[in-house]
Amino acid sequence: MADSTVPPSLPCGLINAANRYLSAEPFRFQVVATGLVLRLRQVWMLRFVPSQGARAAGQAEESGQRLHLLSWLQRFLAADPNGKVTCDQESPGPGALFLLRQYPDGKVSLQCELSQRYLGGAEDNVTCFAETVSEGEKWSLHLAQHPNGHMLNPGKQRYVRCDQQTGHMRCDRDLPWGPEAVITLHFDLKEKKYGLRSGAGSLLAADGSLQAELSPQTLYSLELRGGLLALRDADGRYLTGREGTVKTFKTDKPGRDELFALEPSAAQVSLRTFAGGRFVCCRPGADIYANAMSVGNTEIFQLLLNDVTKQACFRSSSGTYLAAGPKDSVVSTSTQNKGVWFSLLYREQRVTLRMADGRHMATRPNGQLLLVPEAAGKEEEFLLLLVNRPLLILQSEAGFVGLFPGTQRLDGNRPAYDASALTLGEDGFCHFRVANKYWSLDQDGLVMASGDHPSNFTLQFVSSSCLVLKAPNSKYLVAEAGGRLWAGASNAASATPFHY
Repeated sequence: MADSTVPPSLPCGLINAANRYLSAEPFRFQVVATGLVLRLRQVWMLRFVPSQGARAAGQAEESGQRLHLLSWLQRFLAADPNGKVTCDQESPGPGALFLLRQYPDGKVSLQCELSQRYLGGAEDNVTCFAETVSEGEKWSLHLAQHPNGHMLNPGKQRYVRCDQQTGHMRCDRDLPWGPEAVITLHFDLKEKKYGLRSGAGSLLAADGSLQAELSPQTLYSLELRGGLLALRDADGRYLTGREGTVKTFKTDKPGRDELFALEPSAAQVSLRTFAGGRFVCCRPGADIYANAMSVGNTEIFQLLLNDVTKQACFRSSSGTYLAAGPKDSVVSTSTQNKGVWFSLLYREQRVTLRMADGRHMATRPNGQLLLVPEAAGKEEEFLLLLVNRPLLILQSEAGFVGLFPGTQRLDGNRPAYDASALTLGEDGFCHFRVANKYWSLDQDGLVMASGDHPSNFTLQFVSSSCLVLKAPNSKYLVAEAGGRLWAGASNAASATPFHY
């Protein structure tokens, strides 16, 4: 959960009537509307200024929500009384406060509170001078966070999950755990609307069913309420979690049951012994053993990485951590102390877990975990399996990984993603499939979606939000700004880190 003392904010792109994004240019901090796709320069952080009191909140709905717009250069958008738009303020002045107004078609306008004029324009002629709103002063919002995440209903303090058995999405979990809790946000660039996709690839329809194909019944207009989201169908009904099953409901305006927060989704993994094929299990109050035959909630761990030390810890669904205990034992602890941190040492698809004092995690013949002075063999090797990304969406500074139109070549700078289905082989290797073809490498090391049979890739976690990929040729993937996605880096440090 976010710190309630920090004003809510959302990263967004703003699309005008000419289908161009509002962009912040580094040269003289110019503001233009020339962006063809959503890149870093087109991302604006909408920082909502909270209203004080119930009456003020009601007035905000009538007059618009107050916010600041912060560019990727950490400068605030502002307008002077003459309509000139600038983006060079390091702290927001009076002209940097805007009122966000929303319209039935899902578009918004931005009115400078100081001048009472509206932001609009095209190309390099962006002004804030219009006294009334026309199509030239309306903007569509393109949410800019990674598409994979969790959806929290703050009113109920419950998370949305996909219930594949009943074919519905439900808002009933107090903890987002496992693959069913990851929801993929789909943005339809043509319609400027959003869809919610499950890990199996199906889309949530207005009646609560899960459908295989994109349709008007699976697309929703976006409304913002102080950093929270409401999704409205074509009939003006809002998605709600009030009855457990998520579907649309007729209401004049979204209330506590119709508002959702998008949260990033950290990696959740299972630890399987390489030698015995058993999963590490963490049950409250019990010793730590690797004796489970399959993966349930007690065999899933949230992987947390320290971006400074690059060490990792493993948090269970009960909130405890795998930790060093007395007499070289491995125990479960509720405290995130120095005994919970391990270095991840990768050997192809296998990993060993080393503590700062040099001891390694290992397994006894009966499955009990312990710490040994050095890694000597298979007893110290584990498979680190990513379990909460059945659909893997890779994004780097260059853009998304996706198919180049009309080809089987995967590029690394696409404006929109192609999600790859991730499956795990018994030997621990990762297999990726997109457009019903497996990832493979051509003779030049380019990544293709052309295989009829899976090729062996591995994942390595390198930060709290990024991973790198190792290809079958033992090289690491690199996504170049020009689009080339190829296996050419000799080590993880030279590879492209991907958000996932």
